Amino acid sequence: MAERNKGEGPDLRGAGRTFAKEILVPILLALVVIQFVIQAFKIPSASMEDSLLIGDFLLGLKFVYGSPLPFSHKKLPGLTDPKPGDVLIFKYPGDPEYPEGDKARYRFLANLFLFGNLYWDKHPQEGQHKLVWYMPKDFIKRCVAQSGQTLNVSGKRLTVDGKEFVLPRKGKYKEERGYEPQRDTLNYRIPAPGETLDFDTLSLKEAVWMRSLAYQENPDADVQLRLDVMRDSAVDSNYILPYLNGNPEINSHALVYALLNIEPRPLRNGPVTYMHAENIPFKLIQDAARYGFIRTNDLPRFNPLIDPSDSVAVAAKRDARRVENNEYFMGGYLEFVNLNVIGQSDSLHHYRIRASLSIDGKQSHTYTVKKKCFFMMGDNRDNSLDSRYWGLVAQDYVKAKAFIIYFSFENEDDRFAFTNLFSWLLIPEKIRWTRIGKLID
Repeated sequence: MAERNKGEGPDLRGAGRTFAKEILVPILLALVVIQFVIQAFKIPSASMEDSLLIGDFLLGLKFVYGSPLPFSHKKLPGLTDPKPGDVLIFKYPGDPEYPEGDKARYRFLANLFLFGNLYWDKHPQEGQHKLVWYMPKDFIKRCVAQSGQTLNVSGKRLTVDGKEFVLPRKGKYKEERGYEPQRDTLNYRIPAPGETLDFDTLSLKEAVWMRSLAYQENPDADVQLRLDVMRDSAVDSNYILPYLNGNPEINSHALVYALLNIEPRPLRNGPVTYMHAENIPFKLIQDAARYGFIRTNDLPRFNPLIDPSDSVAVAAKRDARRVENNEYFMGGYLEFVNLNVIGQSDSLHHYRIRASLSIDGKQSHTYTVKKKCFFMMGDNRDNSLDSRYWGLVAQDYVKAKAFIIYFSFENEDDRFAFTNLFSWLLIPEKIRWTRIGKLID
């Protein structure tokens, strides 16, 4: 073995080659695999029971439907398109593409592979950084219908193009279930690529869904839903709702109570309790539609009866509280409000809410669908906030096909905790050994 000459320094080139070979190359290969081949996902909720359980860790195959290209919103060509029956991992449509949904404030810089997206904050507040990291959350559901198909939900029965879409082998319903309109009644044709939809022919729930789809298909655009109260054929820009009345057993998430945080007064009418609120400026509903319908838990809570001049945008700056789950029920909210607006019609005037779309400031009453889109439902159909609530998933939002469970850990009783060393003894019994290696069908 040759001896190193005295005074000779360390072999930096050799150390560099060793570092690249043993550390850098494996890390780069792992990043490539995670970016283009597989996606890891943990089941956080019961919406897919009993096909998938809380605590299941699974892998999805990205390349099947097209791997995402870093530093862009584009994807590589896939082997196939998603189809009904597939279990899909997808980006939740209710999350904004930009932090806080504010495209004017944040500039997209780069897709950081598996680490989310990097943005530049043009107007950071005191103590905030200009570089902002942001990662929208992912969902997992089963695709039950796609573009061009007609879906019908009637109670527990789901049909697609007239044929029953049977409950998956381990899917389920609640043993005791009441009737919920948004969950149990739907007849809807999913728009096909190239099809132009007229907002005047859509229900307000469908208009909310189309706003979401347009948002997904135009990630770099400012997409807003515009709502106007029509008095006969003209816009009534100063319309005030004299009351909002509804049965809470049917309208369990009334917009003015959940969204605007109004304390309703209960009114007794026999065995039924009705909720009542007065003098709601419709401008508040308009602002909520513009700023809030695509956000997740990011709607400010405020009371317009205390400060009627307030708006959603202003309130967001002063009130850090958030309304949970409002984006799931926006379509139902608007249908409820529209019934009250129509209820103001008399022999002289007819009132209704009219929806339209604004893309980068250009208002239109039509929208042309660009690519395939999909209707998603959980296998636990009565415990799943899915497309029946928040609408369609655009093709580019599909991230991976669920493939295999590589680990499963049951801890719903919270008996195991990392900080409790004694609970580590429970690990062998907490692992669901029979689920490891199970293929997802």
